[in-house]
Amino acid sequence: HDGEFKPYSFLDMKSIYKWHYTTDIVTTDKLRFTNTYLRTDVEHDKNRFYKAEYLEIGFFSGETLITGFTTTADPSTTGIEKLFDEQDLVPDRPTVLNSTYFDEIYFPRTALEQLEKRDILYENTHPPLGKTIIAFGISIFGMNPFGWRIMGTLFGAALIPLMYIMAKRFFKDTYWAFFCAWLMMFDFMHFTQTRLATIDSYTVFFIMLMFYFMLDYYDSRSYERGFFKSLIPLLFSGIFLGLGAATKWIALYGAAGLAILFFLSRGYEYNDINNKLSLKIKNEGASVKTKEKELGGWSGKYFYLTCLFCVIFFIIIPIVIYVLSFIPIDYKEDNINLIQSVISSIKTMFEYHKGVVDSHPYASPWYEWPLDIRPIFYYQGALLPPERGSAIAGFGHPLLFWIGLIAFLIILWSFISGIYKKKNFLGENKLLLFPVICYLSQYLPWAVAPRKITFIYHYFSCVPFLILMVGILFRYLEENNIVSRKFTKIFLIMFLTLFILYYPLLSGLEVPRIYLNVLQLLPRWEW
Repeated sequence: HDGEFKPYSFLDMKSIYKWHYTTDIVTTDKLRFTNTYLRTDVEHDKNRFYKAEYLEIGFFSGETLITGFTTTADPSTTGIEKLFDEQDLVPDRPTVLNSTYFDEIYFPRTALEQLEKRDILYENTHPPLGKTIIAFGISIFGMNPFGWRIMGTLFGAALIPLMYIMAKRFFKDTYWAFFCAWLMMFDFMHFTQTRLATIDSYTVFFIMLMFYFMLDYYDSRSYERGFFKSLIPLLFSGIFLGLGAATKWIALYGAAGLAILFFLSRGYEYNDINNKLSLKIKNEGASVKTKEKELGGWSGKYFYLTCLFCVIFFIIIPIVIYVLSFIPIDYKEDNINLIQSVISSIKTMFEYHKGVVDSHPYASPWYEWPLDIRPIFYYQGALLPPERGSAIAGFGHPLLFWIGLIAFLIILWSFISGIYKKKNFLGENKLLLFPVICYLSQYLPWAVAPRKITFIYHYFSCVPFLILMVGILFRYLEENNIVSRKFTKIFLIMFLTLFILYYPLLSGLEVPRIYLNVLQLLPRWEW
């Protein structure tokens, strides 16, 4: 105006790798752009923030992209033409298909920084393996939504056959394995979390595998397999514990469950072999000394020596894996060795999570998660007409979470009643304990975790074991003719139907705003 430029709009780039926009309208023949730092460049914050960088800019008149304009730049500024050289890529509006959303502002960015071996890594509150896996996808497909999400989606898809394999090993029945895989496939939380470029897909994948191999050991007789063959599932369980811990610390919660299952398996196996030897004495007249000798031999090999190997499998190997996961980010910048770098990182992570105390509108304490009463809101569509909406919320499938809670309580009651009746009405205690221990080991630590602000997606690692418990409940109902197989199939159809109804909210699909409102069944389901 009158030869002078006046402020017209301001864009605060609080996140990167996404399209930012302004709805401020101006009529002019000239626009001038200036930029400052993305956050700050002061010394004490240098490890967190960068200067701003723009890759493409577009102007719209209504819904029409403006073309045919000319650009000039300060003589000291170079590359200005690159801001307008890919106008065909400028979208009508930012969406999840062309921009980061929720915690994608942290993980893909840091994955790229690892790839480029930058000395400044933005996200340092979790171990690096998950971001290394994200970086693998970026290295193949580029720094774009497909590139940073593909690995998480593949790992998420792998959870479905993995759920089948685990359930098949547990139930020893293909129908109930299919039943459990179906629930995993169409669970809300599984779908939303594995489409998001965070590290939860990988963590849950490794947690499931570490418990699967422990199940294989727990539900077998090591003396029938032979000593060294019996160690194989323990070795793999320890490896996946290490991979899980190197991705996200919540895998370490499950270490307590692994230990409990291991020692329970030794107790059950001791009783089993003791009973067999007692029967042998009774039927064949074997001596008591023979029994004591065989029990001593079993204890020496299948308990004490196995425990020694477990120190290697569940302590040494996971520590080695955890340390090695830091190699991609160990750039020798601070004159410290790899071990010192890992120890420093552990301190930083712990202090960060202990310090997460700020309130959040979508926070949900641990005791609310099984009730599925407070979803977390991930994404809100922008630049849409008032009558249209696009949103993504993270929460569990109501039928899974609510029936899963009922199944958990029924299983607990079966243990209590079994004490008095000398028999568990649901089946063998040993096998029923498996999903309960896995579930509680991933869930209860949140009750005492130093982190004070939590969200329902922290419950994701409990979902596979919730599914197993729902399977136990339905199998019991069928076997006792309380419900028919037809009823179970109708339940599976209802499960799928709810997924289809909620699909727009799980995927960000644009729909009439009123449709999203109708999906708000509970008072705190807000989106």
